[in-house]
Amino acid sequence: MSRPDESAVPHGRTGDAGWSTVAPPHLPLGAADPTVAGPYRLEAVLGAGGMGRVYLGRTPAGSAVAVKLVHREYAGDAAFRKRFAQEVAAARRVQGLYTVPVVDADLRADEPWLATAYVPGPSLQHAVAESGPLPADAALALIARVAEALQSIHAADVIHRDLKPSNILLTADGPKVIDFGIARAADLTAVTATGVRTGTPAYMAPEYIRGQTVTEAGDIFALGGVAHFAAAGGHAFGGGTDHGVVYRILEQEPDLDGSPEPVRAVAAACLAKDPERRPTPAEVIEMCRRAAGDGDRDGDGGGGGGGAGYPATAVDVPPPRTVADPAAAAAPDAGTPDAAARDAAARDAAAPDPYALTRTAAPPAPPSPPGPGPETATGSTLGPVVLLLGGVAAVVLVIVLVAVLLPSSGSDRQQQPSSPYHSYEPTGSLAFPARAPGPAGIDFSPDGKTLVTGGEDGEIRFWDVADRKQKDTVTQKNTVSNYVPGVLNVAFSPDGKLLATGTGNGGTGLYDVAGRRWLNFLHRGGESVEFSPDGKLLAIGSRTGSVFLFDPAERGDDVAAYFDHEHDVTAIAFSPDGKTLASAGDDSESTSGRSDTTQLWDVAGRDPEPYGQGDPARVLKQAREATAVAFAPDGKTLAVGYPDGEVWLWDVTTGRKKATLRDDYLTVVADLEFSPDGKTLATTSESGGGVLLWNVARGKPTARLVSGDEDGMGKGLVEEVTFSPDGKLIASADRKDRAVWLWRNPL
Repeated sequence: MSRPDESAVPHGRTGDAGWSTVAPPHLPLGAADPTVAGPYRLEAVLGAGGMGRVYLGRTPAGSAVAVKLVHREYAGDAAFRKRFAQEVAAARRVQGLYTVPVVDADLRADEPWLATAYVPGPSLQHAVAESGPLPADAALALIARVAEALQSIHAADVIHRDLKPSNILLTADGPKVIDFGIARAADLTAVTATGVRTGTPAYMAPEYIRGQTVTEAGDIFALGGVAHFAAAGGHAFGGGTDHGVVYRILEQEPDLDGSPEPVRAVAAACLAKDPERRPTPAEVIEMCRRAAGDGDRDGDGGGGGGGAGYPATAVDVPPPRTVADPAAAAAPDAGTPDAAARDAAARDAAAPDPYALTRTAAPPAPPSPPGPGPETATGSTLGPVVLLLGGVAAVVLVIVLVAVLLPSSGSDRQQQPSSPYHSYEPTGSLAFPARAPGPAGIDFSPDGKTLVTGGEDGEIRFWDVADRKQKDTVTQKNTVSNYVPGVLNVAFSPDGKLLATGTGNGGTGLYDVAGRRWLNFLHRGGESVEFSPDGKLLAIGSRTGSVFLFDPAERGDDVAAYFDHEHDVTAIAFSPDGKTLASAGDDSESTSGRSDTTQLWDVAGRDPEPYGQGDPARVLKQAREATAVAFAPDGKTLAVGYPDGEVWLWDVTTGRKKATLRDDYLTVVADLEFSPDGKTLATTSESGGGVLLWNVARGKPTARLVSGDEDGMGKGLVEEVTFSPDGKLIASADRKDRAVWLWRNPL
């Protein structure tokens, strides 16, 4: 093919490649920039990234090299230096036509550096920003050659982990991939304690974000994002904050609008959320080769088929490689929100106020609490039928449906024949994404606008209560390794600025909500977390039999106090005045017949020496383990739940039992919480049955909140329960059905 006149090439592109090969101007060295690195003389700044700055250097003989100096904060971390040395050694093994070789490195210098061959061309990021997206055939050629570079990288047992447009340099001979494998070196350092893993969020695979095992398929996911950027000039998962991008990667499908069809098909295959469904580099190359035969169907000036160096053969794009699970491969909605999520979204659009929602119509009697009128309920259920029929027939059908079906259907308020109290279905729900585990741990923010949930996948989700939409996702931090522990318990500080997270591996996280960053990870306790009412202390209950007090303002791992509960701590609670801490425990492993499983500790009068604490201020005598504990708002009553389904109300001052709450629906008490006014106690059971609401003064249950199935028992497994700060809303976490149920407080 003859070389075209450069003046006639659209978008400033030159040569047969179909992209610009004009490098951006070099920046002069600044006052803070070094002038030498090892034997290399530094002449100019080529760029900067999250791990360091890149300089144009010269060998003693005058040859050009690119020298990358690592930031000092990384250099001071011994774990990083070790990992960096391993990755550089691996990178030196990479040999390929579209990769840039590492030629030298000094990993012991005050500022570690490595030198690679110099590529005098722009990055894909710069080229697209300056000249616009590439034509379809040029984009396909680029994708195929980057895939070939990945073949070379993977053949050396290296995973790039940070493939992105700025790490792809453009030359007349093809793209050159740089920085392969180096991103992994930062994953073990404290510098990454931001809630987002090392790398560029827009190109990070879902499994990488979650901290799961990362394979070569993670680079293919990034290649899909690169493909869309090259052809459309945008990001497949949008822009905005890193947290917003990460959420869309995990929960939504890519938006590939703007990509011409040949490129779109390749990008979509690479961006599959399941790594097993992504093509291999060889399959990507074949897809591009075949797709190039379609030519420039969008008329974007990219030239005809074969213009990017491929034979002009019109062959359909092949599907990605076979999935191990045929059912998963056939599921059209794999990786997308499930039906419950779509239903919730539809309800949200119709009525965003959670206090005014009702899922089904209410019966005419007995009188129901204030709420939406009958038009709200009938409109959502019977509307489609009315629209289909119309006229008199529709009116007749509505009358028949109301008279025959409505009394026996599920209702917002439903009298059960065998129950002395009413049952209420949810007024709304927060549906979790497909394949995500259900919520574990739940708490309202102090202003009641946000609900936070934990999960066994280590994902902490922040939900907007008003529109019931997920607004942010954070991955649990662990400073020990890349392992992401499950989050079993969450608690807001009284001012809402901090969030404590109790993990399944016995650690406790401390997260800055407004700053969206991790402040600390305490390697103690973790199963139960609770802030004191003034927010100056964080209590942590551990299955090792200990209760720790921490100062949230500290960034170390030192305790402010240590209470020895002596057996597994199952739950903790501060008194409203913050002077007392109650701890419940499980002594089922004990053979001594102990009766001290619920203990009250004097927080206000504690010993200033962390390990100088004595015995508890009071022991509530019961010869069995306790599973849940909560203080009444007046601080005079403590509710304790037990494995046989009973709840005892204790007088805190005297240590005597005041009342026993018992009901057939309640088995092992999983959780309990008082309403803000103290008149109602909500309890849940490990065997299901929904949420029981007790009238505290009468000691009787007055309502049951169910998740709604035929027998009224609730179709999921509701364990955690919490009231909104104003007491108008009740939320529960359902692990089985992977949802948070919301009820308007009927009392």
